[in-house]
Amino acid sequence: MRRLSLVFCTALTLLFLVPILAQDEATPEPTPAPKGNDAVEFLKQIEAKNKDIETLWGKFHQLRVNPMFMEEVESNGEFWYTKPNHFRADYFEPSEIRFYMFKDAILSYTPSLQQVEKYPVENEDSAPINQLLVGFGVETERILDVFNVRMAEKQPEDENLVSIAFVSRDVERTMGYQRITVTFDRKKLEPKEIFLEEEQDTVTVTLQEVKFNAKIPPETYEPDWGDDVEVITY
Repeated sequence: MRRLSLVFCTALTLLFLVPILAQDEATPEPTPAPKGNDAVEFLKQIEAKNKDIETLWGKFHQLRVNPMFMEEVESNGEFWYTKPNHFRADYFEPSEIRFYMFKDAILSYTPSLQQVEKYPVENEDSAPINQLLVGFGVETERILDVFNVRMAEKQPEDENLVSIAFVSRDVERTMGYQRITVTFDRKKLEPKEIFLEEEQDTVTVTLQEVKFNAKIPPETYEPDWGDDVEVITY
């Protein structure tokens, strides 16, 4: 599968960091960062923490860097997610793109080109994983099916943050990205930044605002392009 326009997405479905340590009520101790393969155990806690989340809405900022061509492209966007398999992300600049992920298809619509790229998904069990949702509690077994998971070698200096690395074992299912690093705010239990690496480009997605169990109208996921749009199916 070609690398799609969406970086996240991904996700937006994989990890909330939940520090669970006994603390003294009068003088709480900071939660130490997990080490080594403890990242997998954290995934299980994250999955449990997010089991009651049905919808997500948020805003993001993205920076794509291509060192070979010394190119940097910044964009802002908005995303919506409704369990189990409805996702949409809109990019507003430098060019408008609407990206949809459903159970049976992935769609990328570029209004300026009047063109839709469609990628049918024939087997849900082997469907691509949405990078933007890597921070929001996808099933641990599904994650481990396509990623080697560990604590990132380089951790943030801020002790309230922690980074987990996901190394792809199947780049088709990770949309061409070989490695994803997610940085979490451990106190708020929220992903803050997603760093994606592929052969040439790197992409940094900063989540600016997220609402959980937001009310999302069903029509949000109904593509609204006209009959004159060219649909290219891969």
